[in-house]
Order: sequence, then C-alpha cells, then structure tokens
Amino acid sequence: MRLKTLLIVLVAVLLTAPFAMARMIDEKAPEFSLPDMNGKTVSLKGLRGKVVFIDFFASWCAPCKKEFPEINGIIGRYKDSEVAFVAVNVDKKRSHVEDFLSQVPNLSNRFMILLDTDSAVISSYNARAMPTSFILDKTGVIRYVHFGFRESDPVSWVEEIDRLLK
Repeated sequence: MRLKTLLIVLVAVLLTAPFAMARMIDEKAPEFSLPDMNGKTVSLKGLRGKVVFIDFFASWCAPCKKEFPEINGIIGRYKDSEVAFVAVNVDKKRSHVEDFLSQVPNLSNRFMILLDTDSAVISSYNARAMPTSFILDKTGVIRYVHFGFRESDPVSWVEEIDRLLK
C-alpha cells in the first residue's frame, strides 16, 4: 500500500512540476548571493545587463552528468559581457561537487559554479527536479525554463539565448 501511495505522489509531482515552473515565466527571478568554488560571493543582481543561464544540478543526478558538458560546450559561443553561465550545486559536501566537475573535460573558467548547500536558492526557484535550467533576460526576468534534460535542449538554449540578445 505504501508503494502504491508513493508512486501516486511521485507521478503527481512529475506531472504538476512543469506547470509550477511555467508560472515563473515572465516573472522577476528570485535574487540570490552564493559562494563560488573559490569562496567569492556571486549575486544575481551583479549579473544585470547580461542574459543569464542558471542551471541547478547535483553530483548524484544522472541527467546532470549528460547536461553539464553540453552547457559547457556552448559557453564559447558568447562573449562574457553578453551571457553569464551559472551552475548552482545543491550537494552538502564540496568533495562531491569537485568529483563531479573533475569529470567534465575542459571546464570553462566562465562557468560560475555556485554552492547552495542549504538548498535555499533552489527552493526559491521551485526547482524540484534535477536538472532544472532557467534563462533570464538582461533585466533579470525569467523567460525560459527547462525541466530535466533532453538531447534537444542545447539547440533550444542557443535559440533562446540568441533571441534574448537581439
């Protein structure tokens, strides 16, 4: 009986999560300040004037392992002054993040890896699944949300970023 109830709840969450994300489109992104891997604080407010790609990920997430190199691969298409790429990790242990990142070949130094160890920021974005990506316009408004990862996402990301740069 518990298994059946758990499955019903899981299906309900998976079916309603995209609708919860859709409500955030065209809304101001929640502000945050988080430390990067070097201990420097990065704030969303400090990225105003740029299109911002925010990806929430975890080291234990199998789709994140597929998605991360794809994001890393598109960073070079854009000038640093135009687009900021931010990855927010929710692992409790820094060593897990380091192990995950060590498996990404040629990790761009423009990929800001931020640590959300208490999951406060991911909660404010209602990102209940891994990975979840948000693309913000230059004023900090959420314009696109990607729930999970599909092989077609990198093409969509580039198209969406390009639209916001026009």
